Amino acid sequence: MTTDADVIVAGAGPAGSIAACMLARQGISVLLLEKAQFPRYKVCGAGLTHKILAEIPFDVSPVFETSIHNIVFSSGFKEVFRRTSAEPMLYCTMRDKFDHFLLRKAVEAGAKVLYDVKVTEVKQEKEVAIVETTTRSFSSRLVIGADGASSIVARSADLRHHIMQGLAWEAEVTADPAIVKAYSQTVFLDWGAFPGGYGWVFPKNDHFSIGVGGPASLAKEMMQYYEGLIAYLAEAPWLSASGTAASNPASGGRNRAYSIRVLETLSMKAWPIPVRVEKSLFHNGRVLVAGDAAGLTDPLTGEGIYYAVRSGRLAAAASLKFLQSAAPSLASYTEAVNDELISELLEAKRIKYLFNTVPLKIHRLVRDNDRVWRAFGKVLRGERWYADVRKGFGKWKMLWGLTCLVSKWVSDYREKRYARRSKLPAGPSQ
Repeated sequence: MTTDADVIVAGAGPAGSIAACMLARQGISVLLLEKAQFPRYKVCGAGLTHKILAEIPFDVSPVFETSIHNIVFSSGFKEVFRRTSAEPMLYCTMRDKFDHFLLRKAVEAGAKVLYDVKVTEVKQEKEVAIVETTTRSFSSRLVIGADGASSIVARSADLRHHIMQGLAWEAEVTADPAIVKAYSQTVFLDWGAFPGGYGWVFPKNDHFSIGVGGPASLAKEMMQYYEGLIAYLAEAPWLSASGTAASNPASGGRNRAYSIRVLETLSMKAWPIPVRVEKSLFHNGRVLVAGDAAGLTDPLTGEGIYYAVRSGRLAAAASLKFLQSAAPSLASYTEAVNDELISELLEAKRIKYLFNTVPLKIHRLVRDNDRVWRAFGKVLRGERWYADVRKGFGKWKMLWGLTCLVSKWVSDYREKRYARRSKLPAGPSQ
């Protein structure tokens, strides 16, 4: 039967573009269907860790905007400290540039892309999959759903189970150019203000990306938390008068000339964060899902780029085996995602519960314990995994399961209590 392509990929984000690129490089005909025009804005701090970069089969340094050596931590806008690394911990970019760069690589490899084409349904027949869109129908032997958190492909294929929803708000803001330059190597991270909540400031080439995230159950409180973050940044004396970052920003000289004051908000948008909370199916017949469409987001940090890129590669590998008749189905993809990615995300979820139970204690451990800081950095760089955290318990690691179970109960209780109280930190007084 004649088809439009061997593989149709819905969505040209990192998961879709990487999958398309890997398949096209193997001579597979790939059609990418993208509902928007590229480049397009995407809510995301867009910090690229070494773990992400190791999974991308080409150099993406042309889209780097800043190189991060410092992280300024706070807990509910209090107990501020800074940690520094001689080597870059991550690189910041803008998702419109990053995603467009990946898509161009897929096209260079031979993939065809159609813009302004929104998938509305996927149907499966004996030998082909039919992809219905707002413009026309397309057919292929396989479909990779990489169409985001509200994936139509996942819904059509009944692959939307066991997903917990989070939420993020992010704004792109301008500030004094001298301040943007001064903090070009510094990320600000606030955590522990409420269960599952966090705020961030990522420096970009000529502005800051400032955002907050947390459980969807606390969505109505997010804007108050964001306003508190903005007030905190405007109040705090992050630099000494000489312009050198203080080793402990909280105890630095009270020189507000070096605080971060927002001049203009260029954009502010909300975005759902889907988190898969159990092992489950990631394929059904001739359809598989990757990235946000599969709910592959870190429940602790909200980071999804690594899991998008990695699942895109796994999807391409499983699809290639099937198309070359080396595998009778796409079951190897579900097995790989569950064994590799979901196992890691479930560990992240357990650590999240532990953090939500004793946030200030963990905050202080990162501040005061060099061993904990080094472990944090290794996880960030991809040198260690969440599954390695339990090993840090030493002879007490046998109690890890019980500790996580108790932490889950405490975390759930605190989240519900915060939802009832409807109070979040408002930042320092001006």
